[in-house]
Amino acid sequence: MGAAMRDRIRHYWAFLHTSLWFVPVLMGVAAVFLAVALLTWGRGVLDDATGYWLLYAGDAGNARELLSSLLTGMITMTSLVVSITMVVLTLAAGQIGPRLIRNFIQDWTTQVVLGLFLADIIYLLVVFRTIDGTQADTVPHLAVSVGTGLTAFCLFVLLVYVHKLARSIIYDNVVQRVAADLRAVIADRLPERDDEVPETPPNLGGDFVWVDLGQDGYVQAVDLDALVAAACRADAVIRLDVRPGHYVIGGGEHVAVFPAGACTKEMRGAIRGALIVGSERTPTQDVEFGIRQLVEMATRALSPGINDVFTALAVIDNLSASLARILDRGIEPAVLRDSGGAIRLVRDVSGYEGFVGAAFDQIRQAGSGNAAVLIRLIDAIIRLAPRIRSDAQRDALREQLTMILTAGEQTISIPRDLNILKCRWRQADDRLTR
Repeated sequence: MGAAMRDRIRHYWAFLHTSLWFVPVLMGVAAVFLAVALLTWGRGVLDDATGYWLLYAGDAGNARELLSSLLTGMITMTSLVVSITMVVLTLAAGQIGPRLIRNFIQDWTTQVVLGLFLADIIYLLVVFRTIDGTQADTVPHLAVSVGTGLTAFCLFVLLVYVHKLARSIIYDNVVQRVAADLRAVIADRLPERDDEVPETPPNLGGDFVWVDLGQDGYVQAVDLDALVAAACRADAVIRLDVRPGHYVIGGGEHVAVFPAGACTKEMRGAIRGALIVGSERTPTQDVEFGIRQLVEMATRALSPGINDVFTALAVIDNLSASLARILDRGIEPAVLRDSGGAIRLVRDVSGYEGFVGAAFDQIRQAGSGNAAVLIRLIDAIIRLAPRIRSDAQRDALREQLTMILTAGEQTISIPRDLNILKCRWRQADDRLTR
């Protein structure tokens, strides 16, 4: 399986993973099969339950009353779980940021708990409708006993779920979870460390034509292999001016084909099929998306309505750890060639300057005037200095260091705070000069 196919599968899996219906539907279907199996097997094997103390041994009328009570209780508990989940999501959207809701939704605990409660309700319904209250010999003792056990188990699951939700909205835990997702994307998307100088994209001359992508939205994933294959078939070169995370508009100038005569109807279709465009950014191929999520938490924490400096400092610390991993890895190639060595795709890629800017710019702007935030940004650069292995990395960090000092000189009015900032700046500048 090629890398492009894995990315497509990962993209669609992420779509299912961030939906609250997928796992509950699967568990609901499984509950139907479980109920049918126990009804069939239990009647043939365990018609007499008197010798088994764990099994329900009552008559059909009592079984219907028991299942009816369990069903009512489960519907009430399910409503409670949904209400608690909605309250937590509302709090998260207001305090942490609406774009971080996907991190809560994709939590397996929430999906499994909702699925378990839904499955128990469906199971009880299936068993309930098979019991005739007028015939004592039609009681599925095993099925009724399993339904009772499932409902009791759901009670304990509810307690665990409330505990998990309470911990999930603690800022430090959210920051750690988002940072862990970002590190996973970095390890998956960025190539291993390579000391070779990246190939500079050539200046493509000659006539060309723009390809209309036909839709508006964010680029979520790009099938690079499909683009290279399409260019090979047409003996052309494709220039991709957008990357995952960029917003495109229908009819916009985002993808160009050189020469213009090579752009056939088939090639246009292949190009449109190679780009997955949606209504929101996703982390499948977008490293900066994870950085932006952390930055959003920091900027919200620094807003006058929240004013939580400590969360912003925690975000900066985690961003420095993620940037260290980025500095340890290479940058995705901007030029892709076919098996014969001919250039087939020239694309826009994120560089070290872009990653560092995405991590620091908005926090620096939101934290201007706050000495603690600016000093912590400088401390992050000091921690990153030993990981530098190229001039591009050094220049990106030095540019941020200069802007941090400028922001501090313009916005910090207390001399002592400004002196501490300048002292830390000199230490960072010395580390970058080595």
